[in-house]
Amino acid sequence: MKEVIMERELSILKNSVKSFVKEYVLTAEQSQKDYLKELSEIEVASIQEKAKVAGLHALGAKKEWGGADLTLYARTIIYEEAAQHRLGLYHPAVDCFGSELPSLLENCTPKQIKKYVKPAVIQGKGCFIALWEEHEDNQMERITCHAVRSGDEWIINGHKSFIQKMDQSGFGIILVNCQEANNTLKPTIFILELNDPFKKKETILIDVQKNYNLTFKDLKIKDNRRIGKVGEGASLMKKWLAESQILLSARCLGISIKALDYAQGYAKMRITRGKTLSEFPSIRTMIANGIMNLQAARLMVHDAANKIDNGEKDGLIDAQMAKLFSTETAAKIIDDCLQIHGGAGFAGDLPIERWYKEIRIARLDLLKKENIIENIAVSKNL
Repeated sequence: MKEVIMERELSILKNSVKSFVKEYVLTAEQSQKDYLKELSEIEVASIQEKAKVAGLHALGAKKEWGGADLTLYARTIIYEEAAQHRLGLYHPAVDCFGSELPSLLENCTPKQIKKYVKPAVIQGKGCFIALWEEHEDNQMERITCHAVRSGDEWIINGHKSFIQKMDQSGFGIILVNCQEANNTLKPTIFILELNDPFKKKETILIDVQKNYNLTFKDLKIKDNRRIGKVGEGASLMKKWLAESQILLSARCLGISIKALDYAQGYAKMRITRGKTLSEFPSIRTMIANGIMNLQAARLMVHDAANKIDNGEKDGLIDAQMAKLFSTETAAKIIDDCLQIHGGAGFAGDLPIERWYKEIRIARLDLLKKENIIENIAVSKNL
């Protein structure tokens, strides 16, 4: 049972996160002398300990795992605040609250929870997701990575791409098609250990995000590492996908707020042709549209989060719509912010240029626009 927090309590928690980010995260980022790509492990560990003392740890993990067991809606409120700094889009509060664990892990056996999940929660580590493939075009139905049963083992072959935060994970999960005797394919989830003998290749996307590609050749995994039943993998992954889309959307709201703050501050300060930029109608329109669309995106994100929490039928498609609108809104706000700053926006002392790169990744991450639009059309019988 997720922890239901009243609006007043949630407001207090939001302010606590805001103060925490200002006191520890922003201070750590601003203390760096060189161009900041990431904080050191020592700095992150130090902030993470402070977060544990403040009770800001493993926000979505179940209480019996050692987490706070907060609802998805509550976490959207928190992550909107936690993302309001340079590294915040993909590392809210520099990951000091611990990485999010997918709710599908609730389908793990008690032994799996004891061996993999609880240690990850204690250490503040996450669970990497090996889902997408290079040529499947964001369609789970098209995955080619497959497994064949051999006694009490499964033999996995194939490739997985675009895997994030692998170096911050205690273990991973993989979606494969299990081939049965009659050659039918059933999508199924298995647990991956970091020392499993698969090939790993690191890639850097647009100079800001580390990803991994994995290759599996006759990887043998015991059946006791399977999560759920054979054939349940796709439905379990779709719920994880919706939750991840909501949390990404919340983080987009956070960096959009900061980008608008930068835009307004610079527009009031910069003087051209005898007037501040904020006095020009075109600049005022940019900022006003950003504020309006940000509020619309926030309402969509909160509505979708509540639907997922309540298990409503429309939750999955609403999560996709919220993800699409919030990433597009953030992209426009950041682009306008960069336009207002001119050349100063590309300077490394401001996070605008980093967000400009990252939001391009976010628009493709967790389903791209074309797939979402098609899914909306199908859901509405168009």
